[in-house]
Amino acid sequence: MTKDLILFDIDGTLLQSEKNTIPISTIEALQKLKEAGHELAIATGRALFLVDEQIRSLPFETFVTANGQHILHQGQVIYENAISKEVIERLIEKSHARNQGIGLLSATRSGLTKYTDELAKSFDRVSIPIPDVIDDLHHQDAILQAWYFSEDFEQLSDEFKEDLRFVPWIDFGADIVPLNGSKAEGIRQLVSHLKQKPRRVIAFGDGYNDIEMLQLADIGVAMGNASEEVKAHADFVTKRIDEDGIFYACEQLGLF
Repeated sequence: MTKDLILFDIDGTLLQSEKNTIPISTIEALQKLKEAGHELAIATGRALFLVDEQIRSLPFETFVTANGQHILHQGQVIYENAISKEVIERLIEKSHARNQGIGLLSATRSGLTKYTDELAKSFDRVSIPIPDVIDDLHHQDAILQAWYFSEDFEQLSDEFKEDLRFVPWIDFGADIVPLNGSKAEGIRQLVSHLKQKPRRVIAFGDGYNDIEMLQLADIGVAMGNASEEVKAHADFVTKRIDEDGIFYACEQLGLF
């Protein structure tokens, strides 16, 4: 029987970011889902190299990373959607004019175009070390995504509306992806690649960058710790991550 494709965001969904831990009940749920024959995948805003070992040790063979711009399936890269060097050059110029550094991410590393105190405060909020300043990374690697470290990006977003999308973080800053880039588009690319099409697509998430994924999925599950705006786009709202939310949803949805 054809099983489901079930995708999970990392931060705030699988991982309690402030503790950098995965609830034991979540690990048990993933094992049960795998035993039931479902295809399990990561769908994260993180670049592939930022998916750490505690996530990789779980039963995932597919990683939709950089908000859908890069897909690794069974050890093979099956999709990559990079931002052009010319657009990155303009983005750096405009950001620096506002005294803002940005982060640039490829599949294998990240770098900052400029170090600022505001940027440093952003990394205090997540379990990711501050990258080095590598202002020419876009001339060395394909850039899949950029980070902007201030709430004040509305004007910049408007200036780049023909080329880029600014996806707000929950409380500060934004991911910057190609205009056609999203977790939802990455999932479409993944499904088109799979030889055996899934019965349903089920997605778990908690952030603004998960909204399109939740809308695309046959069943979109918002974590209880998600904002009300994110929950409004879900088919099912589960408990918080620290209240066994993933295990609870899997039981309620009859996934194992």
